[in-house]
Amino acid sequence: MKSQPRRRPPTVRRPGLAVLLVALCAFFIAAPSAAFAHDELIGSTPDDGEIIETGPSEIDLRFSANPLEGDGATEVLVIDPSGAEVQQGDPILDRNGVIQELSGADERGTYTVVWRIVSSDGHPISGELTFSVGETSVPADIPTTTDADAGDATGAGSDAGGFDLTPIWIVIGIVAVGLGGALVAILMARARGRNGGV
Repeated sequence: MKSQPRRRPPTVRRPGLAVLLVALCAFFIAAPSAAFAHDELIGSTPDDGEIIETGPSEIDLRFSANPLEGDGATEVLVIDPSGAEVQQGDPILDRNGVIQELSGADERGTYTVVWRIVSSDGHPISGELTFSVGETSVPADIPTTTDADAGDATGAGSDAGGFDLTPIWIVIGIVAVGLGGALVAILMARARGRNGGV
């Protein structure tokens, strides 16, 4: 009685499955971070809520990445305790920071800083903070229409503020390559199995 030749176990399929699993993990990990990882304010001078003895000559905002340049892309509004604007000139981009010069910021009380930048991913972000000179006070009302939010209200600067889908397409491309490699590996493993492992 002839013994049947023993078939090799299809272990060669495992590399293909491994590539598939790695590709799927890369997609689920990288896709959310690429889509939602906007920059954020990480510090300022004066700091948010800080009480300083003398009025500053500038406000320095620091972000988690370099803001994008562009006409009207960066706006900083500083309101003194009386409701007057004390920013002077245009804001200056300094690597991951924005420096806004001030003039006449020597009134005692609480100042409000309203800022707007274009994040490094192309998405506009904004926020506000306060600091006080000498003592705290009730912050003045912020004007209903300001340079800092005019881009959002009027749609100006939409070219710089549009959401950048490039990172998502990069992730999709990586996943597609990984899935293609996995498919090729699986097909080659099946072909070797049919040919007796040759």
